[in-house]
Amino acid sequence: MQRIYIISGPAGVGKSTTSKRLAQSFEHSAYIEGDVIHHMVVGGYLPPWESEASLSLVWKNIADLSINFIEDNKNVVIDYVAFPDEVEKFTRCVRSICPSTEVVYVVLWADPDELMKRDDGRIKAYQMGERCLELLKEFENKGVDRRFLYDTTNLDPSHLEQAINEIKKNSEFIYS
Repeated sequence: MQRIYIISGPAGVGKSTTSKRLAQSFEHSAYIEGDVIHHMVVGGYLPPWESEASLSLVWKNIADLSINFIEDNKNVVIDYVAFPDEVEKFTRCVRSICPSTEVVYVVLWADPDELMKRDDGRIKAYQMGERCLELLKEFENKGVDRRFLYDTTNLDPSHLEQAINEIKKNSEFIYS
């Protein structure tokens, strides 16, 4: 059975690195980068955190792509900021077409100092600055169930395979 993995968390926590490596670990997989989906809108673009309509469209497009890939027997890895209410709607949408699909939800986490250190290490154009901390606070305020959290504060990049294996095997991450 194919699964959909939603790898979430605040900016700078390691979503892209983890998501890409996770997708590469499967023989048949697809990688969906949520930021690419929302940047497809050119005229009338509004960031998804400023527009409920934009955010809704992004998730609808991600769900449609995910369904297409699941129907083609691929595991799907989604790299995007996803809060519990969005994961709930997404899961309902996907399961209305592919009822036996498991959705795995993982919120990568790091302490604020580590997030800012990682953000400072990014290329200037990709730095998020205070937005990293705002997202961290937003995840805290949205009441993410602790079972979905995976702390990357002290994760050495050379040990990323250990994290990938835990994400694949830990049934606590399955969204139900």
